[in-house]
Parts: sequence; C-alpha cells; structure tokens
Amino acid sequence: MAYEIKSVKNPEDKTVLEQKHVPFIQAPDKVKKGEYFEVKINMGKEIDHPMEPGHFIEYVDLYANYYQLGRTTFTPEAKAETTFVVKLEESCTLRAFTFCNLHGQWEAKKEITVE
Repeated sequence: MAYEIKSVKNPEDKTVLEQKHVPFIQAPDKVKKGEYFEVKINMGKEIDHPMEPGHFIEYVDLYANYYQLGRTTFTPEAKAETTFVVKLEESCTLRAFTFCNLHGQWEAKKEITVE
C-alpha cells in the first residue's frame, strides 16, 4: 500500500474527492506578530464531507510550516469543521492535514504574513 498526502492537483478543475476532502483554511492573509487570530478549517469547501460510521474525517491537524499548532478529533456524529485560535511570531505557511478513514490523508496550505 502506497502512502501519500493528497492535495488539489488542478484548482480550476477539482475532482469530487478533492471537493469533499481537501481542507479549506479560512484565516487572514496578514496578522500582527504575537496577537491571537482565528483559523477556521472546513473539510471540503464545495461539498461537505460525509460524517457517518463507515466514512468520516477522523482528525484535522494545523501546522505553522512544520510546527504543530493543534489537533481536533471528530466522531462520525460531529460536523467536520473546527476553529483554532493561534498566534504567530513570523510569516509562515499554515498547513492543514485531515485524515479520512476511507480516503487517507489530505493537505491544504495558506500563506500568512506576520507584520
């Protein structure tokens, strides 16, 4: 079995799997150094990911570059979205990793400028 982290291959033509699984990061493009801000993550922007016992998002991890900021775990009864309140000291790439029990791990990125 090959292990891979999946992401959107063509943003202009997303597959149905990409629409359901790629995390959607909502955060400001610019933040002030050391001040808290919200990062909201939905699993799938165009199509909500199913949340049922046989098919669900198990967790989402949030990273600043490769430093873990937090994790939210889900049960099949939960809505696959979360909000983190974080602060940054320098500009970075926010990375969200989600894991679907059927379709594996997915990643999205968002650049954040710290002023």
